[in-house]
Amino acid sequence: MIVKKPLYQVLYEEIRTKILNSEYKKGTKLESVRVLSKKRSVSTTTVEKAYNQLLIEGYITSIPRSGYIVLDVITPDISSKNSLVEPLIYKKYENNKLSTDLFDIKSYKKIINKVINYDYEKLYTECDPRGEIELREEIRKFILKERDVKCDVNQIVIGPGIQNLLTLLLDFTNKSSVTYLAPEFTKAMSVFRTFNYLLLPKNNIDEITNTKSDFLYISPSNTYPTGDIIKVKERNDLIKWARSNNTYIIEDDYNFFIRYNSYTIPSIHSYDNGENVIYMGSFAKMIIPSIRISFMVLPVSLYNIYKNTFRKHSQGVSKLDQLSQALFMKEGLFKRHTKKLYVQYKEKNEAITKCLLKQSTNNSFKIRGSDSNLHLILDFKTDKSLKQFTKNCDHLSFEYTKIENKKSVIFPYSGIDIKDISFLMKKLLFLV
Repeated sequence: MIVKKPLYQVLYEEIRTKILNSEYKKGTKLESVRVLSKKRSVSTTTVEKAYNQLLIEGYITSIPRSGYIVLDVITPDISSKNSLVEPLIYKKYENNKLSTDLFDIKSYKKIINKVINYDYEKLYTECDPRGEIELREEIRKFILKERDVKCDVNQIVIGPGIQNLLTLLLDFTNKSSVTYLAPEFTKAMSVFRTFNYLLLPKNNIDEITNTKSDFLYISPSNTYPTGDIIKVKERNDLIKWARSNNTYIIEDDYNFFIRYNSYTIPSIHSYDNGENVIYMGSFAKMIIPSIRISFMVLPVSLYNIYKNTFRKHSQGVSKLDQLSQALFMKEGLFKRHTKKLYVQYKEKNEAITKCLLKQSTNNSFKIRGSDSNLHLILDFKTDKSLKQFTKNCDHLSFEYTKIENKKSVIFPYSGIDIKDISFLMKKLLFLV
C-alpha cells in the first residue's frame, strides 16, 4: 500500500532539495506565499506549512517586509562514506530454547487478559524502580518456602536478567574485586569487567578462603557448569571467611529446582540468614525465555545504601509482565507448572543421556553433569572427535560452549523435543 504524502511535505522536500543542491543559494528570496500558492494551484495554508517547516529546521529565515530568505546551509561531504552496513545476524539455536510442550501458553494468556481487564488502571502508572510490590511479595513467599530465604519485601529488587541486577549492584556498592570458581560464567564476569574489577579465578574453596576479595560470585547449589554442590563444611567456611573479610557472597541460585537424583539443595543464604549473602534468582528457565524477570535480595547493610539511590535507576521489566507473573504465582499456576516442568526435564535428561551413551559406540567421550541443569558436559578423548562434534552442532544449528584448555563442551538440550532425541543424536554423533 502506497501512502500519499501531504502536499505541504511534497513542497517542503522539493524546496529543501534545491537548497541542499545549491540551486537556491544563500540570500535567495523565495516566492511569496500568495504567488507560490497560485503558481502551484495549492492553498496558502499548504505553502505556509511548507515554509514554516523550512524555517523551523533552519533552511530559511523570515525578514519582515522582505519575505523568506535562504540561509547558508553547509552539507557534509558523505561521498567517501560507506553507505552499506553489514547486517548483524543473531543466530537462534534449536537446542537452547524452551520447546513448546514445556509451557502452557494458553493459561498464561488468560492471566495476561485478567491483568488487562481487571488491573488495567495500574498499567497507566510508572513502574516502581524496585519492581512492583505484587510481584516482590509473591517472590518473597516463593523463596521463603522453596529456599528458606528470609527477607522483607523491601529487600527484593526486580530486573530484566542477572546482568542488569549485577550492573545495578556494582553501581551503588563501589567495590573493586571479585573471586569465583573457574571456569567463569562469562555473562556475569563481563559485567565485573565493565566496572574494571579485579577478577580472581580459583580452582577450589580452599583457594577462595585464602583470598582477599570484595565479592564472591558462586552457585553453591548448582556449580557452573558441572552442577556440583558446595558441601556443608565448605559453605560454613565460606560464611566465616565472608564475615571476617567483609566480603559479600553473590549467590546465583539458577536452576535450583532442576536436580534429578536428590532433593533440592538448601541455599547458602539460609545458612547465613542473609548477613553477607546477596541472593539472586531468575525465572528464565521456569517460564518462557522471552519474559525476562530476575530478582535480587539485598542484605540489610546494602539495602540501607540502595534505598537512598534507587530512584536514579529505571525498572527494565514491563509492568504488564510483572503483574502477570505475580498473578500466575498467586493463583497457584506457577507451582503447578514447575512441577510439570521438572518431570518433563527429568524425562528429557534421562532420554538424551541414554541416547548419547548408546550412540557412542567407540567411547569417544564421557558425560558429566547429568544430575542437574539443562545441559551436559561432554569430555572428548581426542581433538578429532571434538572437532567433528562441533562441526555437527554447527550443521544442526545447535549451540555449544567449549571449556577453555580442555577437550570438553557444554551442550544444552532444553529445546530438543523428546520425540526427536533419538534421530537428532544420531546426526549429532555422526563420525564422532
